[in-house]
Amino acid sequence: MKGMDVFYHIGEIRNTTRRAAEQNVRHVEHAIDHLAPAGVKRFVFVSSISVAGIPSRTPADEETSPRVMLDDHYTSYKARCEKLLAERVVGAEYAVIRPGVVYGPGSRHLGSLISVIDRLGSIGIPFIGKGDNIAPFIHVRDIARAVYLAGIEHGSAGQVFNITDGLRHSWADFFNAIAGALNKKMRILSLPPFLLGVPAQFLDVLSGLFRIRLSLNAYVQYVTTDLLFDNSKAQRLLNWKPEYTMMEGIEEMIREYRER
Repeated sequence: MKGMDVFYHIGEIRNTTRRAAEQNVRHVEHAIDHLAPAGVKRFVFVSSISVAGIPSRTPADEETSPRVMLDDHYTSYKARCEKLLAERVVGAEYAVIRPGVVYGPGSRHLGSLISVIDRLGSIGIPFIGKGDNIAPFIHVRDIARAVYLAGIEHGSAGQVFNITDGLRHSWADFFNAIAGALNKKMRILSLPPFLLGVPAQFLDVLSGLFRIRLSLNAYVQYVTTDLLFDNSKAQRLLNWKPEYTMMEGIEEMIREYRER
């Protein structure tokens, strides 16, 4: 870390287990302890919009209290690290970026989604609810720019930023845009959320036996609730604003998918 002005913490061990989550927290603690001795001026931590939970009102900002908190290992690790930064960073500054659902070129997970829509979209893609609720999307280049700016903009010191496009795009909008770019038909096979409530509760209990915390019942609520976040704080303090449209990002994803 010596010679660095800004330390960007972007990745982690995949943490579906308690052990992996604890390792991730220890790595962040270790980095925090070495900031001042190494002369690092700022620590930028990439967290997750899931730390904000299901907000008690929308559009939600960084101060909005959650109506429902997610309690999986990944979200818990991110939340603990945010708290560590606020409490333990001495002799340096910190900033926290909470990305929404990131799309655009280079995504392994969305590449799989495109493949499913390409092959099965006309038959129907199962989804919890109708998919008409607002989802917190952000283009990969927009989030990358926000992360970079958090390391250099004076106003970002000691701040947390929810980074989404701030638009009212739904899951259905996203899926249909992918299908349209593929020139395929698409329909959503709606799974009523209440039918998944009991199985989700059972799986939450079962996952605990394997020391894996999934918070599936909360996630059923999460993907069926409007998740609209105000990004005006990032615009004001980071001198940032989203520049890419959903269609631009999806067309890039489709081109990459077809080149594989």
